[in-house]
Amino acid sequence: MRIVSILPAIAILFIALIAGCGYHTPDSSDSWVGGDARILYLQLFENQTTEPYLENYITDALVAELARTRLLELTEDPALAEVRLVGEVKDLRSTARAYGTSDQITDYLATMTLSVRLLDKESNEILWQGNLKRSEDYLATVNKNLQLEGERQAARQVSKRLAEDIYSNLLNSF
Repeated sequence: MRIVSILPAIAILFIALIAGCGYHTPDSSDSWVGGDARILYLQLFENQTTEPYLENYITDALVAELARTRLLELTEDPALAEVRLVGEVKDLRSTARAYGTSDQITDYLATMTLSVRLLDKESNEILWQGNLKRSEDYLATVNKNLQLEGERQAARQVSKRLAEDIYSNLLNSF
């Protein structure tokens, strides 16, 4: 009987917590650092590392992330854009993270560093800028091709997380 009597109280507490946290999905009533600008051109990121394809990983992840919002529209034509998002992959570094019993490396940590700017098309004024960094583990293997593929997968995963970070930084409402 006691459990039945406290269930309504728990339900009310749960609803109050959810309603009070302020979290919501972004919609057209939200604002972002681009102000009234609604058409964004996402420039292919510059890769300042010797690792191939990193610029594609992060640009593709950003297109996927930004395409879901109703706050702005992506364009492939820079002449139509009101703002431009530009960036550079500054670094991708792999460091040993864990060692086995005979002192061999068992896990690596891939860390990617980006520099990103949102620019006004007309004035080239920086509306937002940030330096972001994310990391992901991957396994060390005797087969170096498999290990390189693990590093590539880690770079793709890091790119997805960095795209989420960039998007959340562009929003004013969170």
